[in-house]
Amino acid sequence: MVSWPGTTRRLHPAARVLADPFAPDTWRRTAALAVCMLAGAIFWAAVVLALALAAALSWVVAVGPLVLAAALRLGAWLGGADRRRISRSYGLAIAPPRLPVRQPGETLIEAQRAWRRSTAAWRLVRYQMIRAPACGAAIFVLVLCWWTVIALLLVVPLRGRPAAPAFTSWFFGHGVLSTGAEVAAGLTGLAVFLLIPPLTRAFARLDAALGQRMLGPDRTEILVGEVSRLTESRARAIDAGDIERHRIERDLHDGVQPRLVSVAMQIDQARARMARDPAAAGELLRQAHADAKEALADLRSIARGIHPAILDERGLDAALSALVAGAPVPVAVSVRLSRRPGRNQEAVAYFTAAEAIANLAKHASASDATLRISDESGALVVLVTDDGCGGAVVTPGGGLAGIAGRLAAVDGSLSVESPPGGPTTVTAVIPCEL
Repeated sequence: MVSWPGTTRRLHPAARVLADPFAPDTWRRTAALAVCMLAGAIFWAAVVLALALAAALSWVVAVGPLVLAAALRLGAWLGGADRRRISRSYGLAIAPPRLPVRQPGETLIEAQRAWRRSTAAWRLVRYQMIRAPACGAAIFVLVLCWWTVIALLLVVPLRGRPAAPAFTSWFFGHGVLSTGAEVAAGLTGLAVFLLIPPLTRAFARLDAALGQRMLGPDRTEILVGEVSRLTESRARAIDAGDIERHRIERDLHDGVQPRLVSVAMQIDQARARMARDPAAAGELLRQAHADAKEALADLRSIARGIHPAILDERGLDAALSALVAGAPVPVAVSVRLSRRPGRNQEAVAYFTAAEAIANLAKHASASDATLRISDESGALVVLVTDDGCGGAVVTPGGGLAGIAGRLAAVDGSLSVESPPGGPTTVTAVIPCEL
């Protein structure tokens, strides 16, 4: 939406109409349109000259296509300047379109051919051809309105004198205006004066809408980008699932399975010695009982790694407090939620925090850490910081890659700031309806 923080919004509607012509918003929009017209004239001339040069050299083998591709590149660069102008003037961020990028091994001729075939590049050139006349027409209308106001509100009183100034005859003719004509001219001038603010708003919206329509990606490009993003997200989610399954398999194979095998062997030995050496058999059974309890604790730990029951029963605050209670590094937990998030988002937030804390315990050499979860921004934000040695990066198959995969499954994002020497900040953003 095209708007600036104004001072007339708190006024009564009638007073706001009278104050709008003097409001800073009106003058900012007018200045923005003037900048648009000036930049449009310069950019239009640059694009036209570039296209004319390309047309003039089209008969020269290889030179004409090269100059045409250069003209399209110029249009793309000017489009970027216009996106920045619209962002500064109207606060409207426009995503860049998908322009050709030279791939490794691609020849110069192939790269230039890609530019000539790019619909996005041609759309940026068309924008420069359309924008200059549109902004010029808008400025012309505004200037005409201002001159009308000046003529009707300032010159009319001069025409009421017996000897009217000669310079007023071009608009009103000769002779003194009648009282009715003066009143009609004054009311017309006031109406045009009050019409200027809505005109500037309408022209500013037109400028922003035209830029949003032609400077950003079109529907096809948006859909292609969305398909690519979903494909990548799906692949990362699958990789995260594989990592998690391998972890569970490793924990079962290296932890629980050997303990259960040991328990079975101890019970067999106890059965064999029960008749001839009851004391030794009893000791074996006591050892088997202890190993069975340890195996049960391992199974519970693995079950918590799959999905902790306390998370469903008592929520994130209790689950994370229980998680950090056994952490080798002191972790201060702060959970500030306006309401409980959905089950999937809650689980992703928990495992994100758990993996980040496990990583810092293994690799960060930290002495202190903090864990904060909030939903003040409308999304679930997990922030883990530590005072460790830093240098954390996302590597395939690593813990941070697993976090990124979990987040990708719910359209979340992960950012890691870990300069050498620390501190390290891991931020996960999980979109959800809270």
